[in-house]
Amino acid sequence: MITEEIVDELVQRFNGWNRSGEHGVLRYISAAHEILMTAEAEQNLIFNETTGVLPSLNTVAGTFRYILTNDVWRVASILIKITDAPVATDYGALTRSSYKNSRMIGGILYAKVPYVRQWDYINSVKLARLMFTQDPGTHNDYYFRESYKRPTEILSESIQVDIPSPLDFDILIPAAAKLIEGVQSGNYDQARQYVKLQLKPELWKQLNSGVQGELDMEPVDRGF
Repeated sequence: MITEEIVDELVQRFNGWNRSGEHGVLRYISAAHEILMTAEAEQNLIFNETTGVLPSLNTVAGTFRYILTNDVWRVASILIKITDAPVATDYGALTRSSYKNSRMIGGILYAKVPYVRQWDYINSVKLARLMFTQDPGTHNDYYFRESYKRPTEILSESIQVDIPSPLDFDILIPAAAKLIEGVQSGNYDQARQYVKLQLKPELWKQLNSGVQGELDMEPVDRGF
């Protein structure tokens, strides 16, 4: 369904509600869409569109904090290619001979950098960010980020949702309807929990059905 049709459906269900604005159904379509699609899942993993590998994080010696662009929801880890890993480190975990922290992504074997802390995207002021706890040095195309995109913001009826048919009808519309009902009943927080705990797992079960991707992992929910 196109977004305009989703709005049509909800306006018909909730007589008296506007299409957009503070008391418009579009606002709750966007809210439901964000809850449903915010996940550590292969479909949301960000790749470099030119090279097909994970995007690099270029660093400068003495700079410990890095802020990501506003399309990034979460940096799950910072990685380096196993072929670039040092023979040993002070932490003893990042070595060419140690594979306990290794990840195969896009056909490339990476090792996880252990001395990084990450924070999720909160809003347009507090973007996703990370901090090295030891000097990363000056490097280009040495560090790579395993990061996940934010869902598309449905700010107008011309913006299409990320959820394919028929799941947009089967799950997104009921999720948005649940939020609207929560507003009407004064139980919006309870409605959000229902969307998160009941509808979101069902969506990702359907999205992950069939052939699993190379990452072979379920989406991770860390409390969004």
